[in-house]
Amino acid sequence: MTTKTTKTGRDYEIEDGKRFVWHADVWDDEPPFDITIPLRMKVGILRPLAKSDISDVSTMFALLEGIIPNQADKLDDLDVNDLQDMFETWQDEYTSLNGASMGEASRSSS
Repeated sequence: MTTKTTKTGRDYEIEDGKRFVWHADVWDDEPPFDITIPLRMKVGILRPLAKSDISDVSTMFALLEGIIPNQADKLDDLDVNDLQDMFETWQDEYTSLNGASMGEASRSSS
């Protein structure tokens, strides 16, 4: 795993260049936990969100529930600010890996 740091100083990891691992540690009375998000996704997950604002919380949830449905309970345990920081950091990693942001095709190499 490669450990990286967000703009706000939070550590996260990239596992095998394929998965983003967020270390959620937001509540003093609850143990920390990890959320793992793939850095690839099927087009079918994005299709229904094509006209949505990706920074809208409901769009974030729809996208995350599409790619990590078995971690919905972990998402529910996040602080809203932590969710946004996690999602934006994941988006940045996704963009750097794929060369294009969601909703934007990558350029041809020809």
